[in-house]
Amino acid sequence: MPRLDHLAGVPGVTVPGSRPVHLGLLGGPRVTLSPSPLMHSAALALAGLRGAYLPFHVEAEDLGAVLPALRTLGFTGLNVTVPLKESVMPHLSTLTEEARRIGAVNTILNGPSGWEGFNTDAPGFAEAFVKDLDPCPALVLGAGGAARAVLHALLTLGFEPCVSARRPEKAAALAAEFSVAYRSPVETAPWQDFGGPWSLVVNALSGSSPAELGQDPPRPDIETGGLMADLNYGRADNWFRTHARSKGASFRDGLHMLASQARLSFIRWTGLTDIPLDPFLEGAETDRPGS
Repeated sequence: MPRLDHLAGVPGVTVPGSRPVHLGLLGGPRVTLSPSPLMHSAALALAGLRGAYLPFHVEAEDLGAVLPALRTLGFTGLNVTVPLKESVMPHLSTLTEEARRIGAVNTILNGPSGWEGFNTDAPGFAEAFVKDLDPCPALVLGAGGAARAVLHALLTLGFEPCVSARRPEKAAALAAEFSVAYRSPVETAPWQDFGGPWSLVVNALSGSSPAELGQDPPRPDIETGGLMADLNYGRADNWFRTHARSKGASFRDGLHMLASQARLSFIRWTGLTDIPLDPFLEGAETDRPGS
């Protein structure tokens, strides 16, 4: 059990017997399907903290009204998921250098002068997918906020990323931006002409099921024994899992990444650096279809 003595009197942190810790998740229509409430509720219970974690479906144009309201209500921290990871940034008072470089935020803290922005997706991705891999060429599908966190992690760890998206101009702009910022070349590939075979393919698109991907699902050439990493989770019918198995490649979905980035968010909100990963993994697995 983590010790909480050092938290007494720390702004934004609640110890047992004081007011509850209010946490939440801002995102699109799928936000109510997230296992995040289960994960953070389990972590709060383990830490002996009273509180709740609530999902909120929010449109980007409403962030300017929603964020001040949640701050006034005393929310300690919020996660931010698709499609708000970039659009939330202008509403924040400060950003970490990592979040600024990535250009996307998934964690915000109610600070003294406003909401403060962080990115725990990048280290969460590294922990879940690539910490035990040797650097290699890697294909990243998508060019949104999730892809930005993936590129940051890959470039920081010495991988050689290539970006491909249905909108080639967006992939080109992202590759050019990161090539300059990180002083390391980021290549692009035309949609459905990905080259390869790749040792690592990362799906950073917002969908994984055939229904979500439509009539033109990506078919990257992945090496036998390579890794298909899907940042999404909870799809019983997952195109990338099926495609990876047809190529003799491994597949991992985003549950472990979700748990890892959630733990890092929880640490940011509470200061409890010794909180284990277990409650986050267990909460995520509990919500997995068929569990």
